[in-house]
Amino acid sequence: MHGNYKLYSPTVLALTLATAFFLLAPVMFIVIYAFNDSSYFSWPMSGLSTRWFANFFANDRFMAAAKTSMTMGAIVTPLSLAIAVPTAYALVRCEFRGRELINALLMSPLLIPGVVTGIAFLIYLSNIGIGPGFTGLVIAMTCFSLPFAVRTLVANMHGLRPELEDVARNLGAGDWPVFWRIVLPQLRPGLLAGGTFVFVEAIDNFSISVFLSTADVSTLPVEGYSYIRDFDDPTVAAMAVVLIALSTALVLLAGRLVGLNRMFRIE
Repeated sequence: MHGNYKLYSPTVLALTLATAFFLLAPVMFIVIYAFNDSSYFSWPMSGLSTRWFANFFANDRFMAAAKTSMTMGAIVTPLSLAIAVPTAYALVRCEFRGRELINALLMSPLLIPGVVTGIAFLIYLSNIGIGPGFTGLVIAMTCFSLPFAVRTLVANMHGLRPELEDVARNLGAGDWPVFWRIVLPQLRPGLLAGGTFVFVEAIDNFSISVFLSTADVSTLPVEGYSYIRDFDDPTVAAMAVVLIALSTALVLLAGRLVGLNRMFRIE
């Protein structure tokens, strides 16, 4: 590059910073509100307090919903990845009629509004005898979260060198050893990125969970919505901060294991 060439202009930089602030401002407000000493937000705040976090952890319904959300995420994540790995491999490595159609169908849940998807799952699961509840939530969230895992793994697969697989086969390795020892270790960034997205989506989804939750089985977002209908205090903001911290911790952990650059760029 020439010495006088600039990668960005001050206008672009200012617009980028303004956009980032606009996107992060609601999150920053939620964090500030969660530590507010008063039940109502005022500026300047009357003081700082962690009592709303204590209120959140002391609430039995929130803790039951947290257990449901975490258990569901722990089931949905490996289940989605188990389906996504062979799917991504087939979409990238195999040539067959209808491949593009299958790829489009797999991505379709990302294009359909969540409310429509939730109503569709409620009707379908009720008609086949499953109905709302934990099993219905797991099935619905697996189907809805699958595209996140497939997209990251497809991107990861495109970055692999098929010559390594050909060399292994030429040396006498079968298809399963090639996949297990050559392909799967290289999918580590995609597995971690896809697993993180799936887990966060599973525990954070509201538009689908609200249709499949029951009085006994409810997720954190649904329970938070029910809470704010009856109470007006920062407890739900404290819940949101806990979820933000959990999501951030998962991203940082995955980034430490494989590197944030590899995780999100899927090189």
